[in-house]
Amino acid sequence: MKTAAVIAEYNPFHNGHSRHLKEARALTGADFVMAVMSGDFVQRGAPAVFHKYMRTRMALLSGADLVLEMPIFGSVASAEDFASCGVSMAARTGAADFLSFGSESGDLKLLERQAALYEAETPEVSARIREGLKRGLSWPRAREEAFLHTNAPVPVSPNDILACEYLRAIKSHGSSMLPVPVERNDGGYHSSGRKGSFASATAIRKALAENDLDFLTEVVPEAFFSCLKLESCPQVTADDFSMILNEKLLTLPLCELTGISGMPEDLARKLHKNRLSFASFSERTASSKDRQYTYARVSRCLLNTVLGITREETERFKALDSAPWLRILGFRRDALPLLSEIKKHSTVPMITKTADAAALLSGPSLELFYKHLQCAELYRLAAELKTGRPMKNEFTRSPVII
Repeated sequence: MKTAAVIAEYNPFHNGHSRHLKEARALTGADFVMAVMSGDFVQRGAPAVFHKYMRTRMALLSGADLVLEMPIFGSVASAEDFASCGVSMAARTGAADFLSFGSESGDLKLLERQAALYEAETPEVSARIREGLKRGLSWPRAREEAFLHTNAPVPVSPNDILACEYLRAIKSHGSSMLPVPVERNDGGYHSSGRKGSFASATAIRKALAENDLDFLTEVVPEAFFSCLKLESCPQVTADDFSMILNEKLLTLPLCELTGISGMPEDLARKLHKNRLSFASFSERTASSKDRQYTYARVSRCLLNTVLGITREETERFKALDSAPWLRILGFRRDALPLLSEIKKHSTVPMITKTADAAALLSGPSLELFYKHLQCAELYRLAAELKTGRPMKNEFTRSPVII
């Protein structure tokens, strides 16, 4: 039995994701495809536009056989930590033979050479990166410029950058999974347009915000709208957490703010200084972004502030190989052989019922799991306030079964 793993956010799920799942199965000859998916919050420092169960249902109807939830400590993190968490989870299932990922280049040999450059970064290159950041360059652009002096190109496209981090994580975790890139065929990660029946998640989120149904019907699977109706979930945005963010910045002492995961001390001081100037989440992110810190990094810091995720908790999570548990969000009934395989070979507990966690986990793992649930409930709070309707909580919601 062969199994391919993918690491994804599906924010939201679209035709490009469906194509990737099909290509991953075809290129590897896998009997099953499992997805390690971000939960209610995503890597760019924002809530997922739809809750995790809607996105899980879409994935299962479009080619995935099993969906596992990436814990909050990995999903809202740098590309390096996001990749490490996803790879560690896939590896710890004991069932993944391949790791497939999207790539702008689709060239594995090139990606492997580029990933090797990260490992060989010299003090001179590091100094050039810092110099580029001070001049206002983005992190990818500063790194590209720094490596130009070594005549060694590095990736600047978002998926290729992440692909290199997946390759590094496979090596660092000692995994035997074989990497399988799938070339993207849309207009690019940040593209706002449509290329046939494909568009980026960025473009689709924009269409959702504008209720552009003509655009959406062309770029999402047919099941998208029925899933949306069945799951009855609203669109959630970062600004839905503005009240919580302002309260946190108003009441947290500076020493606690500097202890937030990923928070640089100078950014913490800036936020603390401006704590009496209330603003929306997006306005706060835009005003705090500067030459040194990208929009995404600032947004992750602010989201971690909202969720109360500390640097200490993140370090404890990493000390557990960024995969203390495997939580099932959903599966297809015909994937029972895969679940049986994971049950036999997994090196960490597999959680199907949330209530079972107390018996399966202990110590730091259990504490982190409960913190993860707490973050998910904050997402539910934002969703319920938008609709005025109650939603099932993390203990009463069952996995999606197709």
